[in-house]
Amino acid sequence: MRTILAMLCVFSLTGCERDQPLLAGGKPVGHWIERSRDSNDNVRKEAIAKLGNVGSADPAVLPALIVALKDKNSAVRREAIIGIVKYGTEANEARESLTAIQANDPDPKVRDIAARAIKKVGREPNR
Repeated sequence: MRTILAMLCVFSLTGCERDQPLLAGGKPVGHWIERSRDSNDNVRKEAIAKLGNVGSADPAVLPALIVALKDKNSAVRREAIIGIVKYGTEANEARESLTAIQANDPDPKVRDIAARAIKKVGREPNR
């Protein structure tokens, strides 16, 4: 009986019943989403890279990555594309933005990576 009581105390102290926020780089996803809107290019790039590593584990990530596709800094746009590729085939809503980037982005590296990303995201599983 003592063992059961001790286990219950440990579970209640560790917060097993609470939902813990998803972390990326040791910080909650919400922190990185906020930082993705920072005025500093390097901060935005880091934030988008961290969000890209989360993938589809948090539904707030893909909209933040899609917004970052329009960033003024080409390095941030590249990180967003990489993150969308990591998100996988579930990133279908990003295809239209990627297609526009492939056709219109001023940076040839961004256009190239967008072209390669289009082939990897939003595909039907049988293709």
